[in-house]
Amino acid sequence: LGLAGAGLGAVAASAPVFHDVDELTSLGSNVNRYPWYVKEREFKNPTVEIDWNVLSRQNANNFKSHAKPTPADYDAAGVVGRYMYDLETPAEALILYDYCEKEFPGWDKGWGGSGDVRTTALDNACKFMMMGMWPGDMYQGGKRINVRNAIIAAGGTGSYSSFLGPQCFSIRPQDVGASRWQGTLEENYKTVRNAFRFLGAQDVGCAEIDSDTVKFFHRAKGGASGMFAGQGDAGGKQVAFKDIDVPYETGDEYAIPNKCKYIITFTARQSFEGTRRQAGITEGFAVWYSYARYIKMMCHMQEFIRGLGYDCLNMSGLCFSNPLSAITGLGEHGRMSSPTIHPKNGTTNRANGWAFLTDMPIAPTKPIDFGAYKFCETCGICADSCPFGIIQKGPSTWENPDAAGNGLAQGQFRGWRTDNVKCPHCPTCQGTCPFNSTSESFIHDMVKVTTTNLPMFNGFFANMERFMEYGRKPQWEFWDIEQPTYGFDTTA
Repeated sequence: LGLAGAGLGAVAASAPVFHDVDELTSLGSNVNRYPWYVKEREFKNPTVEIDWNVLSRQNANNFKSHAKPTPADYDAAGVVGRYMYDLETPAEALILYDYCEKEFPGWDKGWGGSGDVRTTALDNACKFMMMGMWPGDMYQGGKRINVRNAIIAAGGTGSYSSFLGPQCFSIRPQDVGASRWQGTLEENYKTVRNAFRFLGAQDVGCAEIDSDTVKFFHRAKGGASGMFAGQGDAGGKQVAFKDIDVPYETGDEYAIPNKCKYIITFTARQSFEGTRRQAGITEGFAVWYSYARYIKMMCHMQEFIRGLGYDCLNMSGLCFSNPLSAITGLGEHGRMSSPTIHPKNGTTNRANGWAFLTDMPIAPTKPIDFGAYKFCETCGICADSCPFGIIQKGPSTWENPDAAGNGLAQGQFRGWRTDNVKCPHCPTCQGTCPFNSTSESFIHDMVKVTTTNLPMFNGFFANMERFMEYGRKPQWEFWDIEQPTYGFDTTA
Protein backbone atom coordinates (compact mmCIF):
# COMPACT_ATOMS: atom_id res chain seq x y z
CA LEU A 1 0.00 0.00 0.00
CA GLY A 2 2.84 2.32 0.77
CA LEU A 3 4.48 1.59 -2.59
CA ALA A 4 1.17 2.00 -4.38
CA GLY A 5 0.55 5.29 -2.63
CA ALA A 6 4.00 6.52 -3.51
CA GLY A 7 3.46 5.49 -7.12
CA LEU A 8 0.14 7.30 -7.33
CA GLY A 9 1.70 10.34 -5.72
CA ALA A 10 4.49 10.34 -8.29
CA VAL A 11 2.00 10.06 -11.13
CA ALA A 12 -0.08 12.90 -9.74
CA ALA A 13 2.99 15.06 -9.30
CA SER A 14 4.06 14.45 -12.90
CA ALA A 15 0.60 14.82 -14.48
CA PRO A 16 0.38 17.86 -16.79
CA VAL A 17 -1.65 20.84 -15.63
CA PHE A 18 -3.18 23.02 -18.36
CA HIS A 19 -3.91 26.67 -17.73
CA ASP A 20 -5.65 27.73 -20.93
CA VAL A 21 -6.83 26.49 -24.32
CA ASP A 22 -3.65 27.58 -26.13
CA GLU A 23 -1.55 25.52 -23.75
CA LEU A 24 -3.88 22.54 -24.15
CA THR A 25 -3.49 22.55 -27.93
CA SER A 26 0.29 23.05 -27.96
CA LEU A 27 2.25 20.10 -29.28
CA GLY A 28 4.48 19.64 -26.25
CA SER A 29 6.73 16.59 -25.93
CA ASN A 30 6.22 12.84 -26.40
CA VAL A 31 3.40 13.36 -28.88
CA ASN A 32 3.53 9.69 -29.94
CA ARG A 33 3.03 8.40 -26.38
CA TYR A 34 6.32 6.54 -26.19
CA PRO A 35 7.40 4.86 -22.92
CA TRP A 36 8.79 7.21 -20.28
CA TYR A 37 12.41 6.20 -20.85
CA VAL A 38 12.43 7.46 -24.46
CA LYS A 39 14.29 10.76 -24.59
CA GLU A 40 13.89 13.55 -27.12
CA ARG A 41 16.86 15.14 -28.86
CA GLU A 42 17.33 18.39 -30.72
CA PHE A 43 16.03 18.74 -34.26
CA LYS A 44 18.35 17.23 -36.91
CA ASN A 45 20.39 15.55 -34.16
CA PRO A 46 19.40 11.87 -34.17
CA THR A 47 21.51 9.23 -32.45
CA VAL A 48 23.15 8.35 -35.78
CA GLU A 49 25.82 10.94 -36.52
CA ILE A 50 25.31 12.74 -39.84
CA ASP A 51 27.84 14.97 -41.58
CA TRP A 52 25.40 17.49 -43.01
CA ASN A 53 28.18 19.33 -44.85
CA VAL A 54 29.23 16.21 -46.77
CA LEU A 55 25.74 14.77 -47.19
CA SER A 56 24.33 15.19 -50.69
CA ARG A 57 21.25 14.17 -52.61
CA GLN A 58 21.69 10.69 -54.04
CA ASN A 59 20.09 8.83 -56.87
CA ALA A 60 17.74 6.06 -55.79
CA ASN A 61 19.53 3.19 -54.10
CA ASN A 62 19.73 -0.17 -55.77
CA PHE A 63 18.09 -3.43 -54.74
CA LYS A 64 18.68 -6.97 -55.83
CA SER A 65 18.11 -7.51 -59.49
CA HIS A 66 18.90 -10.46 -61.72
CA ALA A 67 17.46 -12.31 -64.66
CA LYS A 68 14.33 -14.15 -63.56
CA PRO A 69 15.09 -17.88 -63.38
CA THR A 70 13.03 -20.09 -65.66
CA PRO A 71 10.90 -22.97 -64.38
CA ALA A 72 13.55 -25.28 -65.81
CA ASP A 73 16.23 -23.55 -63.70
CA TYR A 74 14.22 -24.15 -60.53
CA ASP A 75 13.40 -27.74 -61.50
CA ALA A 76 17.03 -28.51 -62.20
CA ALA A 77 18.01 -27.23 -58.76
CA GLY A 78 15.17 -29.03 -56.98
CA VAL A 79 13.44 -25.82 -55.88
CA VAL A 80 9.69 -26.06 -55.30
CA GLY A 81 7.20 -23.28 -56.05
CA ARG A 82 9.28 -22.19 -59.00
CA TYR A 83 6.74 -19.71 -60.36
CA MET A 84 6.11 -17.86 -57.10
CA TYR A 85 9.27 -15.91 -56.38
CA ASP A 86 12.01 -14.26 -58.36
CA LEU A 87 13.96 -12.37 -55.68
CA GLU A 88 16.36 -15.23 -55.18
CA THR A 89 18.30 -17.48 -57.49
CA PRO A 90 17.78 -21.25 -57.29
CA ALA A 91 21.12 -21.54 -55.47
CA GLU A 92 20.00 -18.98 -52.86
CA ALA A 93 16.69 -20.80 -52.42
CA LEU A 94 18.54 -24.01 -51.58
CA ILE A 95 20.66 -22.14 -49.02
CA LEU A 96 17.48 -20.87 -47.36
CA TYR A 97 15.90 -24.34 -47.33
CA ASP A 98 18.96 -25.72 -45.62
CA TYR A 99 19.10 -22.82 -43.15
CA CYS A 100 15.47 -23.23 -42.06
CA GLU A 101 15.66 -27.01 -41.83
CA LYS A 102 18.63 -26.69 -39.48
CA GLU A 103 17.08 -23.86 -37.48
CA PHE A 104 13.73 -25.63 -37.10
CA PRO A 105 14.11 -29.42 -37.48
CA GLY A 106 10.97 -30.82 -39.02
CA TRP A 107 10.11 -27.61 -40.86
CA ASP A 108 7.88 -28.28 -43.88
CA LYS A 109 8.80 -26.10 -46.85
CA GLY A 110 5.51 -27.03 -48.51
CA TRP A 111 4.73 -26.76 -52.19
CA GLY A 112 5.72 -23.09 -52.39
CA GLY A 113 9.00 -23.08 -50.50
CA SER A 114 7.86 -20.91 -47.60
CA GLY A 115 5.97 -23.25 -45.29
CA ASP A 116 3.16 -25.78 -45.00
CA VAL A 117 -0.10 -25.52 -46.89
CA ARG A 118 -1.76 -23.21 -44.30
CA THR A 119 1.15 -20.79 -44.28
CA THR A 120 1.41 -20.82 -48.06
CA ALA A 121 -2.32 -20.20 -48.39
CA LEU A 122 -2.16 -17.17 -46.07
CA ASP A 123 0.96 -15.91 -47.86
CA ASN A 124 -0.83 -15.93 -51.19
CA ALA A 125 -4.06 -14.50 -49.77
CA CYS A 126 -2.15 -11.53 -48.35
CA LYS A 127 -0.54 -10.75 -51.70
CA PHE A 128 -3.82 -9.53 -53.19
CA MET A 129 -3.30 -5.87 -54.15
CA MET A 130 0.05 -5.92 -52.31
CA MET A 131 2.02 -2.70 -52.90
CA GLY A 132 -1.11 -1.37 -54.57
CA MET A 133 -0.52 -3.61 -57.57
CA TRP A 134 -3.46 -4.01 -59.88
CA PRO A 135 -4.32 -7.70 -60.27
CA GLY A 136 -3.35 -9.51 -63.41
CA ASP A 137 -5.94 -12.16 -64.11
CA MET A 138 -8.95 -12.07 -61.78
CA TYR A 139 -12.62 -12.98 -61.92
CA GLN A 140 -15.09 -10.18 -62.62
CA GLY A 141 -18.69 -10.85 -63.63
CA GLY A 142 -17.98 -14.53 -64.06
CA LYS A 143 -15.13 -13.90 -66.49
CA ARG A 144 -11.38 -13.86 -66.00
CA ILE A 145 -9.93 -10.51 -67.06
CA ASN A 146 -6.57 -8.77 -66.75
CA VAL A 147 -7.21 -5.55 -64.81
CA ARG A 148 -3.57 -4.51 -64.82
CA ASN A 149 -3.17 -4.68 -68.59
CA ALA A 150 -6.41 -2.77 -69.14
CA ILE A 151 -5.29 0.07 -66.88
CA ILE A 152 -1.83 0.23 -68.45
CA ALA A 153 -3.40 0.26 -71.92
CA ALA A 154 -5.48 3.25 -70.79
CA GLY A 155 -2.30 5.12 -69.84
CA GLY A 156 -2.07 4.15 -66.18
CA THR A 157 0.59 2.30 -64.21
CA GLY A 158 0.82 -1.07 -62.53
CA SER A 159 -0.17 0.31 -59.13
CA TYR A 160 -2.93 2.54 -57.76
CA SER A 161 -0.28 4.17 -55.54
CA SER A 162 0.88 7.39 -57.16
CA PHE A 163 2.85 10.57 -56.61
CA LEU A 164 -0.18 12.89 -56.90
CA GLY A 165 -2.64 10.57 -55.18
CA PRO A 166 -5.86 9.09 -56.58
CA GLN A 167 -7.93 12.32 -56.45
CA CYS A 168 -11.13 10.30 -56.75
CA PHE A 169 -13.50 11.51 -54.06
CA SER A 170 -11.61 14.42 -52.53
CA ILE A 171 -13.17 17.76 -53.44
CA ARG A 172 -11.00 20.67 -52.36
CA PRO A 173 -12.97 23.28 -50.41
CA GLN A 174 -11.57 26.12 -52.52
CA ASP A 175 -12.89 24.43 -55.68
CA VAL A 176 -16.47 25.00 -54.50
CA GLY A 177 -15.96 28.46 -53.03
CA ALA A 178 -15.36 27.33 -49.44
CA SER A 179 -12.35 28.03 -47.24
CA ARG A 180 -9.76 25.35 -46.73
CA TRP A 181 -8.94 24.12 -43.24
CA GLN A 182 -6.83 26.62 -41.32
CA GLY A 183 -5.22 25.43 -38.11
CA THR A 184 -2.16 26.16 -36.03
CA LEU A 185 0.95 24.05 -36.55
CA GLU A 186 0.01 22.03 -33.48
CA GLU A 187 -3.63 21.61 -34.48
CA ASN A 188 -2.56 20.45 -37.92
CA TYR A 189 -0.22 17.85 -36.44
CA LYS A 190 -2.94 16.48 -34.18
CA THR A 191 -5.42 16.47 -37.06
CA VAL A 192 -3.08 14.49 -39.28
CA ARG A 193 -2.07 12.12 -36.47
CA ASN A 194 -5.67 11.32 -35.60
CA ALA A 195 -6.52 10.63 -39.24
CA PHE A 196 -3.47 8.38 -39.60
CA ARG A 197 -4.35 6.42 -36.48
CA PHE A 198 -7.99 6.05 -37.53
CA LEU A 199 -6.79 4.60 -40.83
CA GLY A 200 -4.44 2.12 -39.16
CA ALA A 201 -1.05 3.78 -38.62
CA GLN A 202 0.53 4.11 -35.19
CA ASP A 203 2.94 7.05 -34.88
CA VAL A 204 3.39 10.20 -36.94
CA GLY A 205 6.53 12.26 -37.40
CA CYS A 206 7.06 15.60 -39.11
CA ALA A 207 9.92 17.82 -40.21
CA GLU A 208 10.48 20.76 -42.51
CA ILE A 209 12.56 20.68 -45.67
CA ASP A 210 15.65 22.84 -45.52
CA SER A 211 19.06 22.76 -47.18
CA ASP A 212 19.95 19.69 -45.08
CA THR A 213 16.82 17.55 -44.96
CA VAL A 214 16.17 17.89 -48.70
CA LYS A 215 19.22 15.67 -49.18
CA PHE A 216 17.21 12.63 -48.08
CA PHE A 217 15.08 12.91 -51.24
CA HIS A 218 16.44 11.29 -54.38
CA ARG A 219 17.75 13.31 -57.30
CA ALA A 220 16.63 10.75 -59.85
CA LYS A 221 14.56 7.62 -60.02
CA GLY A 222 13.79 5.15 -62.77
CA GLY A 223 10.56 4.99 -64.72
CA ALA A 224 6.99 4.45 -63.44
CA SER A 225 5.45 6.17 -60.44
CA GLY A 226 5.67 6.24 -56.66
CA MET A 227 6.48 2.90 -55.08
CA PHE A 228 7.19 1.35 -58.47
CA ALA A 229 9.76 3.81 -59.70
CA GLY A 230 12.86 1.91 -60.75
CA GLN A 231 16.51 2.33 -59.85
CA GLY A 232 17.93 5.79 -60.25
CA ASP A 233 20.63 7.05 -62.57
CA ALA A 234 21.71 10.43 -63.86
CA GLY A 235 19.33 10.14 -66.80
CA GLY A 236 16.42 8.69 -64.85
CA LYS A 237 13.18 10.29 -63.79
CA GLN A 238 14.07 13.51 -61.98
CA VAL A 239 12.80 14.46 -58.53
CA ALA A 240 12.69 18.24 -58.91
CA PHE A 241 11.84 20.94 -56.36
CA LYS A 242 10.55 23.97 -58.25
CA ASP A 243 9.11 27.43 -57.74
CA ILE A 244 5.69 26.38 -59.03
CA ASP A 245 2.23 26.40 -57.51
CA VAL A 246 0.82 23.08 -58.72
CA PRO A 247 2.70 19.74 -58.54
CA TYR A 248 2.79 17.54 -61.61
CA GLU A 249 4.25 14.32 -62.96
CA THR A 250 5.48 13.56 -66.46
CA GLY A 251 7.31 10.63 -67.97
CA ASP A 252 10.65 12.04 -66.90
CA GLU A 253 9.95 14.23 -63.87
CA TYR A 254 8.26 14.50 -60.48
CA ALA A 255 7.73 18.25 -60.05
CA ILE A 256 7.40 19.39 -56.42
CA PRO A 257 6.40 22.95 -55.49
CA ASN A 258 8.83 24.53 -53.04
CA LYS A 259 5.84 25.37 -50.86
CA CYS A 260 5.39 21.62 -50.20
CA LYS A 261 8.11 21.77 -47.58
CA TYR A 262 6.49 19.83 -44.75
CA ILE A 263 7.52 16.19 -44.39
CA ILE A 264 5.09 13.70 -42.86
CA THR A 265 6.24 10.21 -41.88
CA PHE A 266 4.41 7.40 -40.10
CA THR A 267 4.82 3.92 -38.62
CA ALA A 268 2.67 0.95 -39.54
CA ARG A 269 2.55 -2.13 -37.35
CA GLN A 270 3.48 -5.57 -38.61
CA SER A 271 2.50 -8.80 -36.86
CA PHE A 272 5.10 -9.63 -34.21
CA GLU A 273 4.22 -13.33 -34.04
CA GLY A 274 3.97 -13.57 -37.82
CA THR A 275 7.31 -11.82 -38.33
CA ARG A 276 9.28 -14.03 -35.96
CA ARG A 277 7.78 -17.15 -37.57
CA GLN A 278 8.66 -16.42 -41.19
CA ALA A 279 10.71 -19.14 -42.84
CA GLY A 280 11.72 -20.33 -46.27
CA ILE A 281 12.47 -18.62 -49.54
CA THR A 282 11.16 -15.14 -48.83
CA GLU A 283 9.20 -12.90 -46.49
CA GLY A 284 5.70 -14.04 -45.60
CA PHE A 285 2.15 -12.99 -44.83
CA ALA A 286 3.12 -10.55 -42.05
CA VAL A 287 4.98 -8.48 -44.65
CA TRP A 288 2.62 -8.98 -47.57
CA TYR A 289 -0.47 -7.94 -45.62
CA SER A 290 1.27 -4.84 -44.31
CA TYR A 291 2.11 -3.86 -47.87
CA ALA A 292 -1.49 -4.53 -48.91
CA ARG A 293 -3.02 -2.45 -46.09
CA TYR A 294 -0.70 0.51 -45.79
CA ILE A 295 -0.39 1.41 -49.46
CA LYS A 296 -4.17 1.75 -49.47
CA MET A 297 -4.01 3.76 -46.24
CA MET A 298 -1.59 6.19 -47.88
CA CYS A 299 -4.11 6.83 -50.66
CA HIS A 300 -6.74 7.57 -48.02
CA MET A 301 -4.36 10.07 -46.39
CA GLN A 302 -3.66 11.79 -49.69
CA GLU A 303 -7.40 12.12 -50.26
CA PHE A 304 -7.90 13.42 -46.70
CA ILE A 305 -5.23 16.12 -46.88
CA ARG A 306 -6.39 17.13 -50.35
CA GLY A 307 -9.91 17.37 -48.90
CA LEU A 308 -8.57 19.85 -46.33
CA GLY A 309 -7.42 22.00 -49.24
CA TYR A 310 -3.72 21.10 -49.48
CA ASP A 311 -1.40 19.14 -51.75
CA CYS A 312 -0.14 15.78 -50.49
CA LEU A 313 2.61 14.10 -52.50
CA ASN A 314 3.56 10.45 -52.03
CA MET A 315 7.37 10.42 -51.82
CA SER A 316 7.70 6.77 -50.83
CA GLY A 317 10.20 5.21 -53.18
CA LEU A 318 11.54 8.70 -53.88
CA CYS A 319 13.40 9.17 -50.60
CA PHE A 320 15.54 7.37 -48.02
CA SER A 321 13.09 6.25 -45.35
CA ASN A 322 15.56 5.29 -42.62
CA PRO A 323 17.04 8.77 -42.06
CA LEU A 324 13.64 10.46 -42.42
CA SER A 325 12.31 8.13 -39.75
CA ALA A 326 15.25 8.94 -37.47
CA ILE A 327 15.05 12.73 -37.80
CA THR A 328 11.26 12.79 -37.32
CA GLY A 329 11.36 10.71 -34.14
CA LEU A 330 9.92 7.39 -35.29
CA GLY A 331 12.90 5.32 -34.22
CA GLU A 332 16.66 4.94 -34.36
CA HIS A 333 19.05 3.84 -37.07
CA GLY A 334 20.26 0.30 -36.41
CA ARG A 335 22.48 -2.42 -37.77
CA MET A 336 20.02 -3.79 -40.34
CA SER A 337 20.16 -0.27 -41.85
CA SER A 338 16.90 -0.50 -43.75
CA PRO A 339 14.28 -0.94 -41.00
CA THR A 340 14.38 1.72 -38.30
CA ILE A 341 14.21 0.37 -34.74
CA HIS A 342 11.05 1.47 -32.94
CA PRO A 343 11.04 1.91 -29.13
CA LYS A 344 8.04 -0.37 -28.63
CA ASN A 345 7.94 -2.60 -31.69
CA GLY A 346 11.59 -3.00 -32.68
CA THR A 347 11.77 -3.89 -36.36
CA THR A 348 8.22 -5.27 -36.56
CA ASN A 349 7.12 -2.16 -38.40
CA ARG A 350 6.47 -1.68 -42.07
CA ALA A 351 6.56 1.70 -43.80
CA ASN A 352 8.60 3.26 -40.99
CA GLY A 353 9.71 6.48 -42.62
CA TRP A 354 7.66 6.36 -45.79
CA ALA A 355 6.93 9.97 -46.48
CA PHE A 356 4.53 12.56 -47.80
CA LEU A 357 5.28 16.16 -48.71
CA THR A 358 2.58 18.76 -48.19
CA ASP A 359 2.04 22.51 -48.16
CA MET A 360 -0.09 22.15 -45.03
CA PRO A 361 1.96 23.79 -42.24
CA ILE A 362 2.62 21.26 -39.50
CA ALA A 363 4.61 21.21 -36.26
CA PRO A 364 7.87 19.23 -36.33
CA THR A 365 8.61 16.27 -34.07
CA LYS A 366 12.00 15.67 -32.48
CA PRO A 367 14.41 12.73 -32.91
CA ILE A 368 14.34 10.20 -30.09
CA ASP A 369 16.90 8.22 -28.09
CA PHE A 370 16.08 4.99 -26.28
CA GLY A 371 19.47 3.33 -26.58
CA ALA A 372 18.91 1.27 -29.74
CA TYR A 373 21.83 2.72 -31.72
CA LYS A 374 24.21 2.13 -28.82
CA PHE A 375 22.82 -1.36 -28.29
CA CYS A 376 23.48 -2.24 -31.94
CA GLU A 377 27.15 -1.39 -31.45
CA THR A 378 27.61 -4.47 -29.24
CA CYS A 379 24.73 -6.72 -30.32
CA GLY A 380 25.02 -8.01 -33.89
CA ILE A 381 22.40 -10.77 -33.56
CA CYS A 382 20.80 -9.84 -36.89
CA ALA A 383 24.16 -9.90 -38.67
CA ASP A 384 25.02 -13.28 -37.16
CA SER A 385 21.66 -14.67 -38.28
CA CYS A 386 21.89 -13.51 -41.92
CA PRO A 387 22.22 -16.64 -44.12
CA PHE A 388 24.19 -14.65 -46.70
CA GLY A 389 26.40 -12.55 -44.41
CA ILE A 390 25.41 -9.24 -45.99
CA ILE A 391 24.47 -7.31 -42.81
CA GLN A 392 27.45 -5.25 -41.72
CA LYS A 393 29.26 -6.59 -38.65
CA GLY A 394 31.35 -4.72 -36.11
CA PRO A 395 31.02 -1.15 -34.86
CA SER A 396 29.33 1.66 -36.77
CA THR A 397 31.46 3.17 -39.53
CA TRP A 398 31.46 6.11 -41.91
CA GLU A 399 31.99 3.77 -44.86
CA ASN A 400 31.31 0.17 -45.81
CA PRO A 401 32.92 -0.64 -49.17
CA ASP A 402 31.15 -4.03 -49.22
CA ALA A 403 27.82 -2.21 -49.58
CA ALA A 404 28.95 0.48 -52.02
CA GLY A 405 27.05 -1.13 -54.87
CA ASN A 406 23.65 -0.41 -53.36
CA GLY A 407 24.03 3.36 -53.66
CA LEU A 408 23.86 4.15 -49.93
CA ALA A 409 25.95 7.16 -48.98
CA GLN A 410 29.55 6.49 -48.04
CA GLY A 411 31.27 8.89 -45.66
CA GLN A 412 28.08 10.83 -44.91
CA PHE A 413 26.72 9.10 -41.80
CA ARG A 414 28.21 6.91 -39.10
CA GLY A 415 26.19 3.74 -39.02
CA TRP A 416 25.69 0.45 -40.83
CA ARG A 417 24.95 -0.34 -44.48
CA THR A 418 23.42 -3.62 -45.62
CA ASP A 419 24.45 -4.77 -49.07
CA ASN A 420 20.94 -4.69 -50.54
CA VAL A 421 22.03 -5.68 -54.02
CA LYS A 422 22.79 -9.14 -52.59
CA CYS A 423 19.69 -9.38 -50.38
CA PRO A 424 17.03 -11.84 -51.64
CA HIS A 425 14.52 -10.52 -49.09
CA CYS A 426 14.72 -13.67 -47.01
CA PRO A 427 12.59 -13.87 -43.85
CA THR A 428 15.34 -14.07 -41.25
CA CYS A 429 16.74 -10.83 -39.81
CA GLN A 430 13.59 -8.91 -38.91
CA GLY A 431 12.46 -11.54 -36.45
CA THR A 432 15.74 -11.56 -34.52
CA CYS A 433 15.89 -7.99 -33.16
CA PRO A 434 15.93 -7.89 -29.33
CA PHE A 435 13.80 -4.73 -29.43
CA ASN A 436 10.88 -6.74 -30.81
CA SER A 437 8.53 -7.41 -27.92
CA THR A 438 4.92 -7.65 -26.79
CA SER A 439 3.05 -5.75 -24.11
CA GLU A 440 3.27 -8.88 -21.94
CA SER A 441 7.07 -8.96 -21.96
CA PHE A 442 8.04 -7.48 -18.60
CA ILE A 443 11.66 -8.62 -18.99
CA HIS A 444 12.03 -6.88 -22.34
CA ASP A 445 10.53 -3.69 -20.95
CA MET A 446 13.06 -3.81 -18.13
CA VAL A 447 15.90 -4.39 -20.59
CA LYS A 448 14.77 -1.44 -22.74
CA VAL A 449 14.81 0.84 -19.72
CA THR A 450 18.30 -0.37 -18.84
CA THR A 451 19.73 0.02 -22.35
CA THR A 452 18.48 3.60 -22.42
CA ASN A 453 20.11 4.59 -19.14
CA LEU A 454 22.88 2.03 -18.50
CA PRO A 455 24.44 1.06 -21.86
CA MET A 456 27.33 -0.75 -20.15
CA PHE A 457 24.96 -3.74 -19.80
CA ASN A 458 24.20 -3.94 -23.54
CA GLY A 459 26.65 -6.75 -24.27
CA PHE A 460 25.27 -8.81 -21.39
CA PHE A 461 21.69 -8.39 -22.57
CA ALA A 462 22.59 -9.29 -26.16
CA ASN A 463 24.23 -12.50 -24.96
CA MET A 464 21.22 -13.24 -22.77
CA GLU A 465 19.00 -12.82 -25.84
CA ARG A 466 21.12 -15.37 -27.70
CA PHE A 467 21.04 -17.82 -24.79
CA MET A 468 17.28 -17.52 -24.26
CA GLU A 469 16.62 -17.80 -28.03
CA TYR A 470 13.83 -15.28 -27.72
CA GLY A 471 13.81 -14.21 -31.37
CA ARG A 472 12.71 -16.50 -34.19
CA LYS A 473 10.27 -19.29 -33.43
CA PRO A 474 8.94 -22.36 -35.30
CA GLN A 475 6.59 -21.39 -38.08
CA TRP A 476 3.93 -23.97 -37.28
CA GLU A 477 3.33 -22.52 -33.79
CA PHE A 478 1.59 -19.51 -35.34
CA TRP A 479 -1.55 -21.57 -35.85
CA ASP A 480 -1.80 -22.43 -32.14
CA ILE A 481 -1.65 -18.80 -30.95
CA GLU A 482 -4.80 -16.73 -30.45
CA GLN A 483 -4.25 -13.94 -32.96
CA PRO A 484 -5.18 -10.35 -32.10
CA THR A 485 -7.05 -8.28 -34.67
CA TYR A 486 -4.81 -7.53 -37.67
CA GLY A 487 -2.09 -9.64 -36.05
CA PHE A 488 -0.75 -7.18 -33.51
CA ASP A 489 -1.48 -6.18 -29.95
CA THR A 490 -2.63 -2.56 -29.92
CA THR A 491 -1.76 -2.21 -26.22
CA ALA A 492 1.94 -2.62 -27.11
